[in-house]
Amino acid sequence: MKPRYASIVIDVHHQKVDRIFTYLVPESLEEKLKVGQLVRVPFGTHNQLKRGYVLELSETLSPEEEKLIGGKPDKLKLIDTILQEEPLLREREIELAKSIAERYMSPLSASLALFLPKQPLRTKSSAKGTKENNQTKSEAKTPASFECEEKGNWPSLNAEQLSALENITESLGKKEFREYLLFGITGSGKTEVYMRAIGEAIRQGYRTILLVPEISLTPQLIAVFRERFHEAVGFTHSRMTDKERTICWHEAAEGKYQVMIGPRSALFMPMKDLGLVILDEEHESSYRSDQLAPHYHAREVAEMLCRAASCPLVLGSATPDLSTYYRAEQGEITLLTLPKRAVSSSRLPVSRLVDMRMEMQAGNMGIFCGELTEKIRQRLERKEQTILFLNRKGYATFVNCRSCGFVLKCPRCYMPYTYHKESDRLICHHCGKEVKIPKICPACGSIHIRSFGIGTERVEEEARKLFPGALISRMDMGTMKKREDYEKVYQTFRQGEGDILIGTQMVAKGFDFPRVTLVGVLAADMTLYNADFHSSERTFQLLTQVAGRAGRGDLPGEVLIQTFSPEHYCLVKAKEQDYPGFYRNEIAARRLMECPPFTHLGQVVIQSRREDNVIQASRQMADLMRSYAKDKPIEVLGPSPAQLFRINNVFRWKLLIKCKEEERLRRFVRYTVDKFKERSDLARFVVIMADIDPMTIL
Repeated sequence: MKPRYASIVIDVHHQKVDRIFTYLVPESLEEKLKVGQLVRVPFGTHNQLKRGYVLELSETLSPEEEKLIGGKPDKLKLIDTILQEEPLLREREIELAKSIAERYMSPLSASLALFLPKQPLRTKSSAKGTKENNQTKSEAKTPASFECEEKGNWPSLNAEQLSALENITESLGKKEFREYLLFGITGSGKTEVYMRAIGEAIRQGYRTILLVPEISLTPQLIAVFRERFHEAVGFTHSRMTDKERTICWHEAAEGKYQVMIGPRSALFMPMKDLGLVILDEEHESSYRSDQLAPHYHAREVAEMLCRAASCPLVLGSATPDLSTYYRAEQGEITLLTLPKRAVSSSRLPVSRLVDMRMEMQAGNMGIFCGELTEKIRQRLERKEQTILFLNRKGYATFVNCRSCGFVLKCPRCYMPYTYHKESDRLICHHCGKEVKIPKICPACGSIHIRSFGIGTERVEEEARKLFPGALISRMDMGTMKKREDYEKVYQTFRQGEGDILIGTQMVAKGFDFPRVTLVGVLAADMTLYNADFHSSERTFQLLTQVAGRAGRGDLPGEVLIQTFSPEHYCLVKAKEQDYPGFYRNEIAARRLMECPPFTHLGQVVIQSRREDNVIQASRQMADLMRSYAKDKPIEVLGPSPAQLFRINNVFRWKLLIKCKEEERLRRFVRYTVDKFKERSDLARFVVIMADIDPMTIL
């Protein structure tokens, strides 16, 4: 058939043009136009030429379209030209983008953009490949022709690993959607199960997407998969340039890779014959996109993708998201358990909680407790390695005047500056503003200005004083400014040329160093007491992950956790590496508080550069929501200022909406936000962001 009409979405991410427009297909394009192509069309009253994507072709108009144009097809505008001959979107991706736009209340064009390369037109140099994905087009192999490393070199699997693998490969063979939670302690061999399942998928002619948190995409992980699957593996990550990611996208579309590994964006790579999707560290908050619309969660989108492709989805973690484990308990997900470490000689580290209140009573006001200092010295004598973890970068957490108490704050965010001694600057960790530390107090003129609290920079300084001969490295956002910085520190430590590694979350994930026998957690309480109901869960996950870095080889490991709350169940269970025990405590608290997973939570954030607009709009929104929630099983909480109510001169207020039915909650939030935009004069002065079951309460 020759199509007469094309359904096109304009490549403008704005709610006002968030719909599908119908265009006439010129005779010259009837034979060339395809679904998924990038085209140029006249748009708006001035017929400006805009890019758009062809979503559907048809010979006739629908009754709704006929009514819209008054039965006069000649009123429709003609497509100007085709910009990209080869379709960039397949029908399955178009349907998935529509589902994402609907679920996350985002413009359809923004959802489609997830599946598209950064640069739509391919350049001549793209065939050369990227630094990491350096196979030429002529060398590309189909899944069936691929051969990986000989099985004789693979580590043997224990009974639990074999059972997990058999479950996954059974779903592969049946080409059915099934969701698995691979719950295994740190060092239990989840990665080997992933690789065996990927190998089986390739053998059966299918491709795989493996998602890992950006922070876990270490040189060590890349090397492990390269060694097993050679040139069949593609990698994508945020440290690649737009050009490199575009090349990788095109290579994936051409079928070069059997395995694509990367953070959440890897989910949208054009992998044909998809047979398996794996989310490693499925609990990670980085799987939620919270910067630009759509604010999707990779776990939920992966489920949509796997249902569409009729393939299994594997969620792996040593500390699963509480809601995921609850779903497994309810039988919605198949639970696969790895209860012991894969290397028989490797044991979980011995952990201890150190009560810092007792240290202070004994006269120790330093960063390190006496026991940790002594144990680091022992490791230095034995040529073993130590990791020191603190989830705060910088030298001091804030700077104030000791005469009047004035705290130096960022004028854009109204949050305390963090002092960085290396640069001798005050830096706002929310908007990036930097200033010199003043010599006198801006409030009272006093010269008694001092820094308080600790960050990784100060930990490094203190460690160098205590252990003058030690080789010490620091890994945080302050030192890892270029992509080469991370690999340099990583390789130095891996080759045994480092004694102590100090860092933030960067050192908690993905490291597998056999000579690390001691982990010190310097302030376990830091993330425990905030206003977010996730705080205990996040603290437990982080402590369990960083503790798991110790004793991964033949040498026994030890973990010391410094805290002012040694009786808290979160820390006690983290010390014991007891996820089921922590889960029982936390799920009981969630049930009592009626928090997820026992209800669903909507968060609506209203922001503007004018504080009065934000406050008034938030109150109007709350009144509107309560009027529509009357006599319904929906509870509206707020409005109230966000925890960080001012970021980079943008003010933020929030409302929380509770409802036990997720779909009803989505419909309610979508409907009331739309009504507010229709009715309120303030709607054009504020930005509204809506999220269902957010990872963070703002």
